[in-house]
Amino acid sequence: MRKISTQKQAIKDLRLMCLITHIEENGINIAEITYGQDKRDLEEFLQAHNSSQLYSLALHLTTHSRYLSRPSKTVANHAFNIDGLFQMRDDDFKQAMRTSKDGFIYIYHKIKDHSSFQNHSTCKQLPIAHQLALTLEQLGSNGNAGSVGKFAQNFNVGRGTVVLITRRVIRAINSYEEEYIKWPNSRRRCEISQVMRQEGFEGCVGFINGTTFPLCQKPAWQGEVYFDRKKVYSINAQVLCDCDKRIVAIMAGWPGSCTDSMVYKNPHKFFDIGQYLLANSAYPLNEHLIPAYCAPAANAPINAEFNYCLAKSRVRNEHTIGILNGRWAYLREMRLNLNGREDIQP
Repeated sequence: MRKISTQKQAIKDLRLMCLITHIEENGINIAEITYGQDKRDLEEFLQAHNSSQLYSLALHLTTHSRYLSRPSKTVANHAFNIDGLFQMRDDDFKQAMRTSKDGFIYIYHKIKDHSSFQNHSTCKQLPIAHQLALTLEQLGSNGNAGSVGKFAQNFNVGRGTVVLITRRVIRAINSYEEEYIKWPNSRRRCEISQVMRQEGFEGCVGFINGTTFPLCQKPAWQGEVYFDRKKVYSINAQVLCDCDKRIVAIMAGWPGSCTDSMVYKNPHKFFDIGQYLLANSAYPLNEHLIPAYCAPAANAPINAEFNYCLAKSRVRNEHTIGILNGRWAYLREMRLNLNGREDIQP
C-alpha cells in the first residue's frame, strides 16, 4: 500500500490546526472555509482572516520547502572491490549474481560501452562492475530482500542511486534484446520440427503459453484491470519458447490484454507451410496454432489421448517460465509504481 510522506502528513496536520485555530479565534461558520477550496485559496483565506501566525508561518515554510528535514548525505563506496567479488566460491557467486563468473564478465564487456554509462556530469558514476553487480543481485531477489533500502545499505549508496543504477543497467541490457531473443530462422525451425517429429508433432516449431508476474501493490492507474484470477495484481505475459526451452519471443502488457504479435500479423514471415505452435486450450485453433481440446470434446477417448501427448510436449513452456522465475526472483513480486499510461510499455 502506498503511504503518505512525512512532509505531506505534516502539511495536512498544519492546515487542520490553522482551521481549528481560525474557528476558535473568530467564531466563523465552518461552512465558509470547507467548501471547495484548494491549497492556495486556503492559505490566502487564513492570512486574510488573521489566523494564528505561528501555524500560518509553519504551513508556509513546510509547503515551500523541498524537505521537512534534509536527509544526511550517503557516502558512496566508489572503491568497489571486483576482485573480492570474484574470490567468492562459484556457487555463492552464482547465488548472489544469478550468473556464473564467466557470464558476469561477458555481460560486463557487452554493456560497458553503452551510452547509459557515459556521464558528462561532475558527479561521476559508480564503476560499471559495481552497477552491474547491484542490478543482478536485485533482480535475483524479491520481497523485503529486494527492497531499495536493503541494497542502499549493502552497497553503501543512496536509495535514489539504486533506482537510477537499476534502470541504467536494464536499459543497457535491453539494447541487446533483438540479438538474443529472436524468432528462429528457417533452418532452426526445421531442426525443431525434426525433434518434435519423434514426439508425433512434425511441423511444431515452438510452444506458447501465458503467465502472470505479480505486482507488490495495486497500480494507481486503472488498478482494477490488473486484478487477476489468483486475486493478486499482476502483469500478463505471453511466452514463446523452442524445444530447448529457449525464449524466442515474449510479449508483456496488461492483464488479459496482450498486444497482437507480429507472428500473427505476418505469419508468412515466421512460419513455413505446415509449421505451427502448440498451446493449451485457452488459445484458438488456426493454421499456425494447435491448442488442446476443450471440454466436452476433451472427454472423448481419442481427444483425451491427444491432449495427453500434447501436454507432455508442451510442458517445456511451463519449465521455461519456471526457469525464468527461478533465476530472476524479482518477477515473483515486482516492486513497480504504475502511475500512468507512460509507465506501461507492452
